Amino acid sequence: MRRNLVAAVLITSLLVPSVALAAPGGKGPDKPAKVAVVKQDGHAFCFERAIALGGVVVAGGRCYTFYLLRTHQGAFLAFGPPGSPMIPPGQIVRMSTPAGAKHKGRLFYLVPVSVPVTVIRVDEIRYVPVVVTPQPGRVVITVPTGVGGQSSGGTERDLPLNFLER
Repeated sequence: MRRNLVAAVLITSLLVPSVALAAPGGKGPDKPAKVAVVKQDGHAFCFERAIALGGVVVAGGRCYTFYLLRTHQGAFLAFGPPGSPMIPPGQIVRMSTPAGAKHKGRLFYLVPVSVPVTVIRVDEIRYVPVVVTPQPGRVVITVPTGVGGQSSGGTERDLPLNFLER
């Protein structure tokens, strides 16, 4: 009898904290997510906090310019150093050239994207004027897929990428 009582007390003492932790905290309704802070500095966009897409986490507290490149592994949105674009708008650089290797070596992050092969061919890199839209809990980076990196104007779909804020 005493054993049953000890077992019941022990089980109750183990269950009560877990039930209390699972119950709502009574702190009131959850606060909505803050809108991400993004600043534009010339051609560069500056992210206050880190952002992530898939397995790629892009550091916050920095500014980036954006490039589109395609290798044999696929197409990528590349995060480059701030300032004037390394490649003038509208110009395409072959990555197999010394200039292409130099530019690729200066890129910080490569985020895989799905763009038509008509937008950028294999072994090419070019500056792309993206549109960055901060939203609650995420940052949407829209890559234009029109000719020359300009907005497609409805003829082709632009590519929005939803980066989650970390």
